[in-house]
This record gives sequence, C-alpha cells and structure tokens, in this order.
Amino acid sequence: MSTTDDQAAEAKYDYKADEDMRTDVWDENLHVGYWSGPEDTSAVEVATDQLTDFVIERTRIAAGQRLLDVGCGLGKPARRAAERTGCAVAGISDDPAQVKRANEAAEAAGAADQVRFLHADAMEPLPFGAGEFDAAWAIESLVHMPDREKAFRNIAAVLKPGATLVATDFFENVPLDGARKEAVDAFLGVASLGPVLRIDDYPALLRSTGFELVEFLDITENTHRTYALLLQSLYDTEKELRADHGDAVFEGFVKAFKGCAESLVPRYMLFVARRSADS
Repeated sequence: MSTTDDQAAEAKYDYKADEDMRTDVWDENLHVGYWSGPEDTSAVEVATDQLTDFVIERTRIAAGQRLLDVGCGLGKPARRAAERTGCAVAGISDDPAQVKRANEAAEAAGAADQVRFLHADAMEPLPFGAGEFDAAWAIESLVHMPDREKAFRNIAAVLKPGATLVATDFFENVPLDGARKEAVDAFLGVASLGPVLRIDDYPALLRSTGFELVEFLDITENTHRTYALLLQSLYDTEKELRADHGDAVFEGFVKAFKGCAESLVPRYMLFVARRSADS
C-alpha cells in the first residue's frame, strides 16, 4: 500500500468514537446548525439549538407523552425537548460511550427522571413495547445506518398508530459528478457515513415501512453555513488537532469540509412522516 493509501485509510477513522474531537471543533449537539437567513448571525451553539427546535416543533410532542430519540449522540437535543415540552424521552445509541456520557449529562442537569439513554441499535428490533411512543425523531443519524428500510421498520414497531416521525438526512437531488462528487465522497469518508439517498427514493421507502410522508423540506440553504464554520474551527485548533489525531486525519477533514463549503453538497433535508394506522 502506498503512503497516500495509508494516509487515506488513517483519515477514515471511526469518528463516532471520538466525541472529544467533534465537540472541540463543533458543539455537543453533534449536528448541523440552522440559520433563518443571511441576516441570522447566530453562534454555532445557538444555531445547533435552532435546528433542534425546528425538529421539536414538528414532532408536536407534549407533556405526558413519550419521545424516542434514534441516534441520541450525547443527549443534548433530548434534554432540550424534555425541558421545552415536558415530554419524557428515551434515547438510543449503538455506542456505549455515548450512552454513558448522555446519561451522566442528564443526571448533572437534573433531568434523569425525564430523560434516559440506552444502548441499542436501530438496525435491530428495539428494546421497547409495541406502540410505546407518541413520536420519534432521528436527527442526522439515519445516514450512519447501512439499511434505512430496516431502521424505519424497527422504529415503526414501537410507535403508536398515527405517531409522528421527524428526521433530518443528507440527500442527492441530481446525480453527482466531478468536484461535487469528490466533495461528498470526502465528506462521507471522514464522517463514517453510509449511503446518501436520492430524494426520489424517500416516499416509497417510507410507504413500504409503515409511514406516510407528511412534509418534506430542503433546508440546505439554512444549514450549509455549517461547513465553512467547521473549516474555520479546524484551522483555529490546527496545532492541537494535528498533535492529537495526526496529519492525515486533520488534512482529511479539511479536504472534506472545504469541498462541502465550496458547493451546496451534500444537500440537507427534514421530513415529517406519520405512522400508518393499518400497518
């Protein structure tokens, strides 16, 4: 294997297991920011909360109801949902370290009686009863799952008929080639992401797994500032990141975010679906 191949392999490490790097260069939310428009100059910490709030609005979850957080990360969105709506939240992650940190943060915030996190994988049947939840969300976690169809079926199994699923995901609206494809491939590599679907695939995929598509929003223009800010954060902490993670990893991330910042890829969407009553 050549030196270039060695470096590429090293750069494609499992970033889900390296939360410290992700929170150092971004935010504990671990998802993109949302800005209402060019006049919105919110800091990263505010913008990522705004994305969470955008999702919370569409779940229509209320006090006394139960929300399933699929791919909970470090638990900040779940805690925010519980605080803002009074709902109870169960979050799942396939990373035991994330679950541990999320539960510790919930306890430190005094929210442990309202929010809990479990080690579970949406690729497998979930450890909950049928129809246990009033709503579910998957904030930027579907793209980590190699089989979205299987994930949707497992989520549907624990939702009440008529319950809402809200998710954000990356997508393609046209076939990619040239620099645009290179940018997305670099991004998928450093972020340990699975396949990016064509937007046309989603309605049929949801119908086949027990959901009806209610709303689709392309919010790329509101979220794309994320990549320029991530790139700047990398440069701001370059010395520390190179020392802690190596040159190949640092340069891989720079290449990925630079490519994304220079073009509107990958595109980013939010959809709302309803659990079918007859499935």
